[in-house]
Amino acid sequence: MRALLPALFLSLALAQEYRALPGAPTGHGALDQSYALVYRAENPKAVLLLVPGLLGGSTNFALLAERLRAEAPWLEVWAWERRANGLEDRRGFLAQDPLAYYQALKAPDLSPLRAWGLAVHLQDLDLAVEAARKRAPVVLGGHSLGAALATLYAWQHGEKLSGLLLLDGSLGAVRVSEEAFRQGQETPLGRLPGLEDLLAGRASPVFQTAFLSPKDLALAEAEAWLAARRPLEPVPLGAHWATREARALLRVDDHYSLFPIFSVSAGRAWAREGLSLLGLLQGRLVHTVRGPRGRLVEWRDTGEATDPRAFLRAFARPETGFSEWYFPYRLLLEIAGYPYVGPYRPRPLPYPVLALGAERGLLPEAAGFRVGETFPKTPLGVQILPGLTHLDLLTEREGKTARAILGYLGGLPLGGPGGGGQP
Repeated sequence: MRALLPALFLSLALAQEYRALPGAPTGHGALDQSYALVYRAENPKAVLLLVPGLLGGSTNFALLAERLRAEAPWLEVWAWERRANGLEDRRGFLAQDPLAYYQALKAPDLSPLRAWGLAVHLQDLDLAVEAARKRAPVVLGGHSLGAALATLYAWQHGEKLSGLLLLDGSLGAVRVSEEAFRQGQETPLGRLPGLEDLLAGRASPVFQTAFLSPKDLALAEAEAWLAARRPLEPVPLGAHWATREARALLRVDDHYSLFPIFSVSAGRAWAREGLSLLGLLQGRLVHTVRGPRGRLVEWRDTGEATDPRAFLRAFARPETGFSEWYFPYRLLLEIAGYPYVGPYRPRPLPYPVLALGAERGLLPEAAGFRVGETFPKTPLGVQILPGLTHLDLLTEREGKTARAILGYLGGLPLGGPGGGGQP
């Protein structure tokens, strides 16, 4: 479906290009490929290849990539997307009413996802690294679950890289027993299926929750797409009315979002507020909008970490977006249970590793990265950036994340495709 989107819709800012890359052969034709949103540089001295986390798409990294390219013209940035993004029907972003289009979203054939586990994705990533190495030495970076995937790749092919960056994520942050991995387990939120259930067709091949289904993710992108273009247009919000930007941001702002792992600090609704019952059941003070002060629920940029309108602008494009709608459950399961699926073992690396955490993220303390046991005898730098959520690390407006990354890159021996030299 990606091939149906004309090239004229590719953004021209900072020479961006959305690119298909060769993937591991699994017998699924055009689906056997991954993708990258590439921020090109002339004669780059390094390529920073970024891997998104759980449910993450390439525009997770759009604001960070734009800042990096603006401050370091010698750096090329590749925001990688896994192969399941090829299942997304993105034609709705070219329709007159994207929300109506995605309200009627029908699931594609999801059976290929049962075969797309850790080995397939690591092979896809290896092919992406090889493609990037033709441009310049590659520094691999992963955010959240993407950091775990990047770690496993470095265990296998660390010699192909010139650096490794972990963004608020670590291998082993979520672990399962071998019995749970193979046979599933009961949790307070219901049963988590195991690999046997998945391969036998007794479990959905897609990771989803009650409020994060593929349709929910598509609709969130459609709302952000419209809000970026008509931010002040009035639209219904339950029994009230709101601006498009307010309705879109109420889903993701840390003050209102029910999912802290998917929240940003982007401002505040201008409206009467109450407490969310679902938030209280989670043990969190989450606010909800009860009614407007005046006719509309509006949004105010209160100067927090993430610029709300820049965030909406980066959220969705016709060819790619912020989410991976059809995230393979097998990949999540096999990353959590990696000791049971292959000979993945810690190893030292010939270059330093940088770990960046967020004070309000998944790993607010340096010890959480466990890099000493993951990469023994490897120099490690850890920085915890204050005041940021898990996603603010990628979207914050002050450039803290970019400066930390560029400081790290500046200490690596980088050059052209043959290596050597300093940026």
